[in-house]
Amino acid sequence: MNKFTKFARFIVLFLLSSMLIVAFAFWGIGDMIRSGGRTTSVAHVGGYHIPIYGWVGGASVSAAEVRDRYNRQMENFERQYRRRPTSEEAMAMGLHVSALEETIQRAVLDYAIRDFGLTASDAQVAATIARNPAFQGTGGSFDPLLYRNRLQQARISVPEFENDVRREIAASQLFSVVQPTGLAPKALRDDVFRLDNEKRVAETIYVPDSIVVDVPKPTPEQLNAYFEANKARFQIPEFRAFSYVLFSADDVKAQVAVTADAVKQEYDARAAEFGTPEKRDVDQAMTDSEDKAKAIIAAAQGGKSLEDAAKEVTGNADGVIKLGLVTKKDLPPGALADGIFALPVGMGDKPIQSPLGWHVIRINKVEAGKSVPFDEVKAKLEDELKAQQVPDLLAKLATDFERVLSKTQSMKAAAEDLGLKIRTYENVDASGQDPAGKQVVIGPAAAELVKAAFATREGAESELLDTQQGEYFIVHTDRITPARIPALSEVEAKVTDAWQAAERRKLADEKVKAAVEKANAGTDFPTLAKELGLESRVAKAVTRAENDTGNYLNQAAVLELFKLAPDKTGSARTAEGSVLVRLKQVESPDLAKEQEALGRYGQQLDTMIANDLILQLIAALRTKYGVSIDQAAFAATFQQQQQ
Repeated sequence: MNKFTKFARFIVLFLLSSMLIVAFAFWGIGDMIRSGGRTTSVAHVGGYHIPIYGWVGGASVSAAEVRDRYNRQMENFERQYRRRPTSEEAMAMGLHVSALEETIQRAVLDYAIRDFGLTASDAQVAATIARNPAFQGTGGSFDPLLYRNRLQQARISVPEFENDVRREIAASQLFSVVQPTGLAPKALRDDVFRLDNEKRVAETIYVPDSIVVDVPKPTPEQLNAYFEANKARFQIPEFRAFSYVLFSADDVKAQVAVTADAVKQEYDARAAEFGTPEKRDVDQAMTDSEDKAKAIIAAAQGGKSLEDAAKEVTGNADGVIKLGLVTKKDLPPGALADGIFALPVGMGDKPIQSPLGWHVIRINKVEAGKSVPFDEVKAKLEDELKAQQVPDLLAKLATDFERVLSKTQSMKAAAEDLGLKIRTYENVDASGQDPAGKQVVIGPAAAELVKAAFATREGAESELLDTQQGEYFIVHTDRITPARIPALSEVEAKVTDAWQAAERRKLADEKVKAAVEKANAGTDFPTLAKELGLESRVAKAVTRAENDTGNYLNQAAVLELFKLAPDKTGSARTAEGSVLVRLKQVESPDLAKEQEALGRYGQQLDTMIANDLILQLIAALRTKYGVSIDQAAFAATFQQQQQ
């Protein structure tokens, strides 16, 4: 009985222990893996998911990786368009989604590389980096300092870049299954080349809407009907009156002081910028010993040329290296550069030792350097030194303004306390125009001021904001006049003009339609143009991707041209008229004479098809491994940007 009781007690304790272990696995270990219950993963490649516990196997895509990719896209945009997009603009362009997809694609590739056991050795990575022209210095050899500087400029760490290179090498092994040669069938290549390179010559007539001059005024019924159908076009936009304080360099210039000594020191430190350095035309012979170098000098001093002396001593007919005109900066720093730029014109009487060996130097010519006198650049340097202090002073003024603003809770009071001017705009729309349509908000910060005013509620103030130029401003929205649909009587003149423009366009389109029918019935273009009181032109031969706007052949007209059969006429609408276009001539490429271009075109098609196959391969890998996106975590990652 005691044995049975002990055994039963053991079973109960075992079950309780098991339950605790399972509970700990679900809640303790799972939470530890998820960093305190808060996951930083926005997607997962491969593996399988256990409810409550989380992912087992596979690879996670972290929020930090996606944010990093997103920030790089923002920086690329800024480099290309010279401005950084707002968070709202970036979201509207889908940069965050693009960042997620790029990061997932990299994760899929990494997973496939591991799955297939593809590797790249450290030696392969180093060799690939060394071959990159971006990291090669003078002479075409790998420059470690340049390498680090270039990565620093791109804000990429050395390990991160080397991992990317390793990934590219491994990925190239994976993609080597797709050979970009012979993928495009010859018939396809020829047909596409023929279509792309076909040229067409067109006759054109531009028919402006203004050709219709007898447009009647609308009746009250017509005017009212047009207004009712197009009310939104005549809506009076929202207008806002706002006050603002903007402080720029002008507000702190009086505080900037630069001493004469500081200006002179700046000149001395930047002396290389203010002129051209000395250049020397240099020839050199190199040996592996001092004795040989001295023997070459002795032979040259005995009357032989440097070339003959070097050949005699070294036995090498090409023993003299012509460096040409070089500056001291072009040479490796140290004894060689110092020695060459200390020699007079002619043969050097002593050899110079460097890490490369022993050098015998001949100076053929010296071009003296030139420098700009201090007095000529003094004012420029003084302005630059003052400009360097402005950002710090502006930042201090911004800090002082925010400090006073936090106490007074009033933009006006803070501005008065610091002696800053308050400016006001009365009734401007979201583009900075007044009710008459005149642009009144102007200047470098105009768009930012208006945007802030239209983002701030009536009677409230914006935060202290900064501009692209480094200025600071704050806006107080004084009054809001809501957008409204006006009565017809308020905009009758505008509605009348719009009705007449629409009617003129309709009548002009009828003339164009009749002209097209007449041309297709056999009337030639010169005769047709004369009847319309216009001129006929012949455009240059164009492909589908070209145009000849000087002869009315815009892209819409070109598109119409390539739909036409020979001698047939069509029309294309422009903003203020139409273009009549007639196919006069078709110039097909002679494939027999275009073999070289045809070959290049075939290679391009092969590459395009190969790229498409690679994309299909990546898509297949994505399907094979499976990708799960945590939409809630992804949204949370960019929640701050959206606010």
